[in-house]
Amino acid sequence: MMVRVLLILIFLGIGFAQNWYTNLQEGFQKAKKENRLVLIYFYSEHCPYCHQVEEFLFGDPEVDKFLQKNFVVVAINYAQDKQMVKRFGVYGTPTFVILEPRNGRVLKKIFGSVPKDQFMPELINACNKSLRRC
Repeated sequence: MMVRVLLILIFLGIGFAQNWYTNLQEGFQKAKKENRLVLIYFYSEHCPYCHQVEEFLFGDPEVDKFLQKNFVVVAINYAQDKQMVKRFGVYGTPTFVILEPRNGRVLKKIFGSVPKDQFMPELINACNKSLRRC
């Protein structure tokens, strides 16, 4: 389902889908190389709140631009990767986990479909915790 969602978003011209990873190690390597943070997006195919996030949050041009500049996004299917769910203590979807790629430290966890005016300050706060100014 997520692949289908990403293909639809690419077809519609929403840019964020082009830069997402599904493998955390690949995302970490890219983030280290480009001095960006890692944003893990835990989603579920049948989660209506995930669909809201994908459409209204990730589909927002300002959010997309900020993410592309400062983060590498890794999308993980909650139902298919229980090891990652357990590793990061994720108990539902959507959940966002922001990591410092140099040491793997969790900078912030965000749960739920949050509006842009709450999400953006959380991203900036995570940047500040990492001593990386966004």
